Amino acid sequence: MAADSVLVLSIDWELEIQHSDPSREQCLDTLRPQLLSMLHRYEIPATWAVADPRMSVATESILTAAVGHEIAVLGDRSWIGPGAGRTRLGRELFRRFDAARHAGIPVHTLATRNVATVADTDLLIAHEVRAVRNPPVASASQARRQPAAPLRYGIWQAPPALLIPAPGAWWMPASWPLKSEINRTIARRGTLHLAIDAVQLVDQGTSALATLESALKHAAARRETGKLAIRTLGQLAEQALAARGSVPTRSILRAAA
Repeated sequence: MAADSVLVLSIDWELEIQHSDPSREQCLDTLRPQLLSMLHRYEIPATWAVADPRMSVATESILTAAVGHEIAVLGDRSWIGPGAGRTRLGRELFRRFDAARHAGIPVHTLATRNVATVADTDLLIAHEVRAVRNPPVASASQARRQPAAPLRYGIWQAPPALLIPAPGAWWMPASWPLKSEINRTIARRGTLHLAIDAVQLVDQGTSALATLESALKHAAARRETGKLAIRTLGQLAEQALAARGSVPTRSILRAAA
């Protein structure tokens, strides 16, 4: 019997353009195998958001991992913001989605980080975007209070995402707040969406990574008891769209391995 409660993990993997720094890029390259190994250890799939799936050095290692990770496009205000315009948005969607799929990279999810909404929904549909994740919030209580967005025009809106690691009293170098959120999600039979900021994870060092691992180990243990399912954003979108009759039985979204 499928669990009623769901944990979904998304990972924002790129530096913002204005914060480009070769030393931090190197730190991300060092972190990636550590994080992939951790997720493999607990058999947890995640949605990894990169700026351009064809160009990212992370894409191959993510897709060849054995736990069913998903690649998403990480969008920012430079090309999806209000001032970017439809022409540039369409061009960037083609480059980051259509061209990536032509290269054999299954990508249908857009994760945004510094822009609240994408107004030109018709362009998202034209370029086969099936799921959108809005920028994460830093407060666990705020994430719980935000209502789930409706399914509109064949595009699924991801549940409100909680930023990890985040400023604020609830985040600390101990895993119990995250474990409590997981337990709370199970108790209310809900969905918990954790959005990892890889750059902040690097900046906060080994204590933040250890905190995350302890929480993921806890989640994996709850999954083994049948109390929790762990899914990618693409899998949740596929389920929601199929329930509405918006996708065929053989979904274009990448199934987990």
